[in-house]
Amino acid sequence: MPTARDTTAAAEADGLRIDESERKSWTSIAFIRAGGMFSAPTLMVGAALGLGLALSGAALATLVGFGFIVAYMCFVSMQASDLGFPTASLAAPALGRTGARYLVSLIVGVVTIGWFGVQTAVCGASLALMLADVFGLAVPVWACSTALGALMLVTAIVGFDGLKWVSSVAAPLLVAICLYGVGASVARTGSLDALLGYVPLPADAIGLIAGVNMAVGLFAFAGATAGDFARFARTRKDAVLSCIVGVIPAALVALLAGAALAIVTGQGDIAVIMNSIGLPAVGLIALVLSAWTVNASNVYSAGLGFAVMLGKGEGGSKLTTAVSGIAGIVLAVGGILGQFEAFLTVLSACGPALAGVMVADYWLVRKGRPANVRVPAGVSAAGVAGLACGIAVALVTGGTFALVSGLEALDLPFFVGPVNGIVVAMAAYVAAYRLTGGERFAGPIAFKRPAESAIMNQVTLDASERAQEGQA
Repeated sequence: MPTARDTTAAAEADGLRIDESERKSWTSIAFIRAGGMFSAPTLMVGAALGLGLALSGAALATLVGFGFIVAYMCFVSMQASDLGFPTASLAAPALGRTGARYLVSLIVGVVTIGWFGVQTAVCGASLALMLADVFGLAVPVWACSTALGALMLVTAIVGFDGLKWVSSVAAPLLVAICLYGVGASVARTGSLDALLGYVPLPADAIGLIAGVNMAVGLFAFAGATAGDFARFARTRKDAVLSCIVGVIPAALVALLAGAALAIVTGQGDIAVIMNSIGLPAVGLIALVLSAWTVNASNVYSAGLGFAVMLGKGEGGSKLTTAVSGIAGIVLAVGGILGQFEAFLTVLSACGPALAGVMVADYWLVRKGRPANVRVPAGVSAAGVAGLACGIAVALVTGGTFALVSGLEALDLPFFVGPVNGIVVAMAAYVAAYRLTGGERFAGPIAFKRPAESAIMNQVTLDASERAQEGQA
């Protein structure tokens, strides 16, 4: 049997396990999830879905895409509720302690830097348009993006208590602006015909599968890292409710708001949309405030993940946060918005594959029983194989390479890329786990949460195990 330790013992040693006294109601967790849906990227994806599929098609793509995400999100969340751990610890049994430390930190870092760049670019473009239209100032987009990105980065490094207040204002303000824009446009025409009777132009039209892939890409990684919030859930039922109620209604409202705005304005660029609905300054403020809170969190998470990966701990995260933020600003200035669809397809491949190996390990191999959880001290070959296979299949079948010049031959569209990826990741993990002689566990899958005494079960490491883990 490979060198192992119980996940509970590992996380408690690092002070990561959530105590029962810290558990929260499912409504509070759902509220946090819902608030995260209202952002510039959500409106961008909604706009693309609206112009490409019309309002009904956008709603269907949202329901299918987010239904898929919530399905695997629920299993990850129940695992997190059982164990009380964040994502890196949840992935450790499947990827190994060292594997989770490096792979999860790397993936999270790259993803969050990418989102930082996207949101910074959107805000920069909006600011440049507003300054030109309202004040007659021709300020380059790159300069606006750099200035706003630097502001967001500084608050992430130095800290700004006011961000909590900003967060509570940003989402409702952005929703209000979107609703105002749709209402004002409909009022000008005097009917809903322009909105409900819209037919996509050939240049804008997309297929339903492409729309589903875009919807999945928007939230795929958040679904895989759902344990960061779900570990606070009191029960498995609470964890599931927080996902279903907190994600799907908010996703429908946010994405359809973006779709409706794009249809009534005839614009797909969210910066142009915000500038054309009659309240350019207020629209800009709403966008910047929503991006500010999310981006500060994004770049901080990236910096902390890289610091942990490099063995510097939280105390060394300021330098890595600064480097991450600068990289995000460079992406914004370099034109990441022009590659937004490709970026989404990559996320739609990575998120489900990561969730797939975690779900397969906890529910299929360890039967949903915390007492069966073991964490290999190094890197798990089965976990790496499952993750790599899942990502590769999702990329090849999900349309990613069709968007990359020179790699079109690798594009082999089949069904829905993210679904293919998670199925392959789970199957490859289970097969590799058994081929490498992984420990077998008897009994059926425990769909009901085991007693707390089982959750608190610990496996003691001997001296040689501790020495090996310290070198990992």
